[in-house]
Amino acid sequence: MLNDLLDVTRLKEKTIPLHIEKIFIQTVVAGVIDMTKLMVEGKAVQLRIDIPDSFPPLAADETRLIQILFNLIHNAVKFTDEGTITVRATIHQEMAHIEIEDTGIGIQEKELEHIFKPYEQATVNKERVSGGFGLGLSICKQLVQLQNGDLTVQSTPGKGSVFTFTLPLFKGVHNAKISTSQIIKANTELATTITDSLQSNSTKNVHGKQKILIVDDDPINVSILQSILNGDENCLITGVTSAKQAIEKFQTESYDLVIADVMMPQISGYELTQLIRKSYSISELPVLLLTARTRTEDILAGFQAGANDYVTKPVDSLELKARVQALIKLKVSIEEHIRMEGAWLQSQIQPHFIFNTLNSIAALGEIDISKMQQLLDEFNNYLRLSFDFRNADPVIPLEQELSLVRSYLYIEKTRFGNRLTIKWRLDTNATILLPPLSIQPLVENAVKHGILKLAEGGTISIHIIEHSSDIEVSIMDNGVGMTAEKINRLLTREKASERTSVGLRNVHSRLMRIYGNGLSVQSELDRGTTISFRIPK
Repeated sequence: MLNDLLDVTRLKEKTIPLHIEKIFIQTVVAGVIDMTKLMVEGKAVQLRIDIPDSFPPLAADETRLIQILFNLIHNAVKFTDEGTITVRATIHQEMAHIEIEDTGIGIQEKELEHIFKPYEQATVNKERVSGGFGLGLSICKQLVQLQNGDLTVQSTPGKGSVFTFTLPLFKGVHNAKISTSQIIKANTELATTITDSLQSNSTKNVHGKQKILIVDDDPINVSILQSILNGDENCLITGVTSAKQAIEKFQTESYDLVIADVMMPQISGYELTQLIRKSYSISELPVLLLTARTRTEDILAGFQAGANDYVTKPVDSLELKARVQALIKLKVSIEEHIRMEGAWLQSQIQPHFIFNTLNSIAALGEIDISKMQQLLDEFNNYLRLSFDFRNADPVIPLEQELSLVRSYLYIEKTRFGNRLTIKWRLDTNATILLPPLSIQPLVENAVKHGILKLAEGGTISIHIIEHSSDIEVSIMDNGVGMTAEKINRLLTREKASERTSVGLRNVHSRLMRIYGNGLSVQSELDRGTTISFRIPK
């Protein structure tokens, strides 16, 4: 409301600044629709966009165009309880005609002449009295007129309304919509730089460096952001020119921060953020949005989509660097906490395990000295590796992890004899680095909560198999199995009071942060469980 009042004052004084530029209406509408999606939650209303990809660009002020569309779509949402709200665009006499059509309650004919006046509200239709028209429509009409267009309305009570505004087309070299590939062709040298950067960043050793992905449909903006952030030698910057390319990158790369423009074609920054949040929490992969708008509804839409922070355009380099560093430091701090939690969990060896192992050592001392010595050596190795300070490192050699697993299994095999059968399949010669304590907790879980729950015991199989693009680690048992509900609890924070649940969730969380994929659990009651994960080469 305060912004509306300020706009009214500026319109009266004719002091509203306009920056007329080439604008693709498809991109702007997609972004505004994302901003208003939350408003239709709980309503049987569908938001639709009917604008062809080939629709030519407009000559308009982007910030004010967003304001116009938001007010008109918000108005349609307010007075439509069910049906559809459709945004379409057509061309008549060298002017773009943008329509916002709703199937709402409509407007009485005698009210139509008043709705574009400031503070005017409908008086006949009681449903509209509760909401009123206020300042929004009056401001929209004046903003459209300032850009050499007009705003009109047609309405049928009980059936809906159609608000139509016109804006001039951009008088450029070519009126057809320029695709991303055409933009890159027009900026060949710049596009080559971006491509080279993308390729080189994919092959660099990223150990100890923070990876940032920049997503903006304008390659010039990508280049500017890269140049601002490239001064930090601890960061590796990758730039892409569409949300679709970003999604493809997520399938093969892991990142520490995503910087995304809000207004992008096909998939907006809001939508990209929502897609990211389906796989990553706000601490696992921070998202920084770039927006030309600072109105409450824009910022709220970004945070509701799952963004961590935002920077307004034009970007201030010092502000951008400060916000980027703050988000990266937060992520690194949480990762460190998760690693330390894993090391701490492993060091909390349950007293009865130590007591039972010492009893086994004592018993073997009377019947088989050589077996006692072997068990003592393995127990010593198990304790040493469990308390190893390197358990807080991001990654360790596979052999170090397997040494801990072998010692643990030797101790349990000695204690339980024929109740525990162990099978190994190591089908790789590659030098593998993986997070510490990523296999041992899975093995311990399979033994304690799968096999030994059965009186007759069972078999545990550890498979490490090399594929063309990754290494697959699988822990299989033929124990008691689990229900789907219990599987879900294992990897979430729900009912995580059991130490085993916390341990597996910690492994899952660390794998997600490093590789983008966590544990995969398959289980069937009375048949057994398979827990696996993959390590990219």
